[in-house]
Amino acid sequence: MNKYEPWLADSGLTLLRGWAREGLTEGELAQRMGVTVATLRAWQSRFPELREALARSGQVLDYEVEEALLKKALGFASTERKVEVSPKGDRKETETVKQVAPDVSAISLWLKKRKPEVWGDGGGKGASVENNLYAALDVEGGWDDLPELQPEAAADPDLVAED
Repeated sequence: MNKYEPWLADSGLTLLRGWAREGLTEGELAQRMGVTVATLRAWQSRFPELREALARSGQVLDYEVEEALLKKALGFASTERKVEVSPKGDRKETETVKQVAPDVSAISLWLKKRKPEVWGDGGGKGASVENNLYAALDVEGGWDDLPELQPEAAADPDLVAED
C-alpha cells in the first residue's frame, strides 16, 4: 500500500477537509500526515481530490456559509432548466424562474448575531425594550398582567373544564 492511499479514502479526505477548515498551514498539514511539505505538494498536483479537499479553508467556508445565510434571509430567484426528449428524439428545453421567499428563521438568526443589543433575547446588556417582548413585559408590569397567565383561581369558572 502506498503512503498516499489512506489520504485518498473517504475518511482521509474528510480528515483533511476538517484540518483545512481549522486553518492549518501546509507545514502543519504535512506534519500531521507524516510527510514533508514537498511530498504534500506533489500529492496535490497528482491527485485532484486531495487538492480539492485542502482548497476550501475555514475562512473561505465561513464566508460561503455567511453568503448562503444572507441569500436565504433576503430571498432569491432560482432558475430551473428542464430538458425533455420525445420518443422521436425531439428535444425541448424549458426554463422556469422561481422566487424563493425570505426565510424568517434566517432573518432572525442574522439580526440576533449582528445586533444582539437590539434583536437579542433579552439576556444581553442594553437590550432595547421596544424590540424585546420579555424586557417590555418586565417594564410594563410583567407577566401577572396577562389574563392568559393568571392562576386558575382567577379564571372564569364557566370556562374551566372539570377533571
